[in-house]
Amino acid sequence: MPGVLVKIRSLYSSLPKAERNVADFIQQNPERAPHRSVHEFARAGGVSVASVSRFVRKLGFSDFKEFKLDLARETTGSVQSLFKEITPEDSDEEIARKVFLGDIKSLEDTLKMLSFADMSAAARAICTGRRLVFFGIGGSAYVSLDAALRFSYLDFQAEAYGDASQILLQALRVAAGDVVIGISHSGRSTITVEGLRIAREKGALTIGISNYPRSPLKEASSIFFCTSFPENKVKVAAISSKVAQQCILDALYLLVARHTERLWDVERVNFLTERMIRLKPRR
Repeated sequence: MPGVLVKIRSLYSSLPKAERNVADFIQQNPERAPHRSVHEFARAGGVSVASVSRFVRKLGFSDFKEFKLDLARETTGSVQSLFKEITPEDSDEEIARKVFLGDIKSLEDTLKMLSFADMSAAARAICTGRRLVFFGIGGSAYVSLDAALRFSYLDFQAEAYGDASQILLQALRVAAGDVVIGISHSGRSTITVEGLRIAREKGALTIGISNYPRSPLKEASSIFFCTSFPENKVKVAAISSKVAQQCILDALYLLVARHTERLWDVERVNFLTERMIRLKPRR
């Protein structure tokens, strides 16, 4: 199950201002927050006790006490205390370490939120699908292109589109039996969301990958996978979220390879690829 800090980060963009103030206090003081009363939370966030209670319930807790116990278990001695914001005063070594810690934390938290039943369902749908289409713009377009190439090695009709016009046209072309995967860190990339929405209306199975569970992309998805990157700590989420996106796609790729019945001669593909791209040594 995802921890308290993971839930806060994933829900943050959808919270009203009062509840964001509470979230900010927790994220800025993860080790101290479990030792504060509900009234101290309210004062620190400049909100009412009722706002704190609503915030706690929105995270899935029955009361404030249960919330504090979970937060205390999560923050005591965790990597969260090691992963701090990058500052201009950091040395080169400190910056490198923080980037690695951020990616490690992202993968750990993404794994906690992952539904293995959904992973299996998505993989089996891809195995039986007619076409596999990826939508993503900007940085997500590169993730999509790489994923489509790898699934092509499994003898799937896999395609990736990163241009708005292409996404729209291909969304209109899909049909029942196709699988469409939309990738967007924010979950709010208009053309990616619209492409998935149209594809779903056309009968395709749609899969969304985003950092935010309460996003338009999830609403357009038959199956949804949520990544987790603590972007409030290091402002490189557009880059680092790719690590978690890639890991989800890697897992899907291997599950599909395991379950597909039409896998072709992979060794022959590897041989031909090697022959095409490697120069023979001079004698």
